[in-house]
Parts: sequence; structure tokens; C-alpha cells
Amino acid sequence: DFCVTAWQSERLVMSVRIKETLFAGQSLFQEIAVVESEPFGRMLVLDGVFQTSLFDEFIYHEMIAHVALCTHPDPKRILIIGGGDGGTAREVLRHPSVEKVKMIEIDGMVVDVCKKFLPEISAALIAGSPKLEVEIGDGIQHMSQAENEYDVIIVDCSDPIGPGEWLFTKAFYQDVHRALKEDGLFVQQTE
Repeated sequence: DFCVTAWQSERLVMSVRIKETLFAGQSLFQEIAVVESEPFGRMLVLDGVFQTSLFDEFIYHEMIAHVALCTHPDPKRILIIGGGDGGTAREVLRHPSVEKVKMIEIDGMVVDVCKKFLPEISAALIAGSPKLEVEIGDGIQHMSQAENEYDVIIVDCSDPIGPGEWLFTKAFYQDVHRALKEDGLFVQQTE
């Protein structure tokens, strides 16, 4: 047994006892690990920061998806930027009004690792759906070209460091505004 520690701020630290490391690797963008922890079960860790766990992932994924989709009068076209673990796509696809979900994840290794080690979370990615299009690519680039296209845009990203840093800029938010339909809604994980 050993502990993984994630600094939440300079005054707050979260440490979790790890029973086993199931996967550890380096992608083009970040260090990726899946660990078996005592309190949370299997956990996804990116660059040493806890991202999700089997124990409590539903809290995050349900809130980031359902609030916007239940608020919007008729959510048909949804964009997810990030979300490589698949939990947000799983929740979005539960809404019968949704016709098309485009998920753009920059790190294909995250998708592959989650499908293998966290299938409960990435069930929608494993099962596939004619409504779901998964693209491994740059969501920022996509946003710079989209206009009046989406009812709901969900940015399910890591913290504003590393590959997620540019998802927290004024230019990106301007692109999001342009890509939304007039009654569109935007949701972002902001830590």
C-alpha cells in the first residue's frame, strides 16, 4: 500500500491510500494512471490530480449534464469538449430529445484507458450510439470554427493547467458564445 497526494491548494491536500496501480503511462499530453484506492475504488489520475472514481463519479457527471439539459427547452445538439472518461456522454445520452452528441477529447489514451479500466463510467463509449460521435482532436480548434451550432456545450476538462489551460481563456469563451444557438447553454468544470 502507498498513498497518492493531490494538492487542492497550498492549504488543502487530499491523500488516498492506494492498494494497486492498474495502469500508469505517459501520453503526448499528460501522465495517466488508474489506481485501486481503499476509499473510492478505481480512480483516474491525470498529472497526479484525482479526476474521477467509481465511488462518487455519478455526482459530477449527473450535475455537469442534467442541469443544463433539463433547463434547456429542447436540447438536440450537444457538444462535449473533454470528457474522455465517458461519464458525461453517458448522462447526456439519457435525454430522449438529444439527437446528436459530439465529444472531442484531445487525449485518445484517456479514452482507451477508461474504456479498459473504468467501463462502468465509459459505458456509452464502449456501447456506441448512432447519436454519439467521438473525435480525438483539439476542441479549441473546433470551437474556433463552429457557429450557431449547439444547444448545449459542456466542457468537461481537467484543471486550468496542462492540456486544459487554453479552455479557460477569453478567446475560448468568445468562441463558445458564437458556437451556441441563441438559447444555448454552456457548462464548464472550473475546479
